[in-house]
Amino acid sequence: MKYWCPRALLIFKLLILVILLASCGTKKTLQVGIENNLKPLSYVENEEKKGFEIELWDAIAKEAGFKYELKPMGMGEMVKAVESGKIDAGIAGITLKSNRMKKIDFTTPYYDTGLVLVTAADNQNIQSAKDLEKKVVATRIGTTGYDFLSKQKGIKEVQAYPDISQAYQALMDKKVDAVIFDEPNAKYFVQHSGKGKIKMVGKTLTNEQYAIALTKRSRYTGRISNALRTLSKNGTYERIYMKWFNEKPKSLPGDKE
Repeated sequence: MKYWCPRALLIFKLLILVILLASCGTKKTLQVGIENNLKPLSYVENEEKKGFEIELWDAIAKEAGFKYELKPMGMGEMVKAVESGKIDAGIAGITLKSNRMKKIDFTTPYYDTGLVLVTAADNQNIQSAKDLEKKVVATRIGTTGYDFLSKQKGIKEVQAYPDISQAYQALMDKKVDAVIFDEPNAKYFVQHSGKGKIKMVGKTLTNEQYAIALTKRSRYTGRISNALRTLSKNGTYERIYMKWFNEKPKSLPGDKE
């Protein structure tokens, strides 16, 4: 029987260790949830994934060295999928909220937003949230818009739809008196599909921020936040922002903290 000398045995163990480390170091493909109908942030059109958040995430992934796969889904499903670990992250107009932070992680915020009020173009009676008494108001279920309306007194009825485009359609069909939803999507709809039919009125009702949601204690949170800051400094964030919103961002929201 031949016995291995200590040096040969050491080399053998080192080779095994290198192989194991190499296999462990194989890059994971991140599963990332996106919205399928939230223009201009995140949407699917003719099977192509488009939007500000889609391009921003791609830039983040390149900066951080991530491989990823985009998973279109609804907001309610997405937050639950992130929480359970079914997907690694979600970027889809997700508002950074303290109650959500108990169950999921958030990166540094990347977009300042807020709720706005939308009415029929010929409506002169509704100018602010104070005018919603005895009115029927629509929004999307499971959103900050729904939370806001649930706390308002005197509203006749809150109609919550699974898709915000259904709420806008109900407004154009005169089935509801107003819609409350996030400013970027509301503004886009008013300027495109709802042009001449509906309008935004009054001031922004809330101050909110969008951030990327990740599974609690995710090892990717810091890397994504750092990548966002790098994109802000090198001009990539501003370029993508201007492409989709036709204006310069004041700064990356997270840089204000």
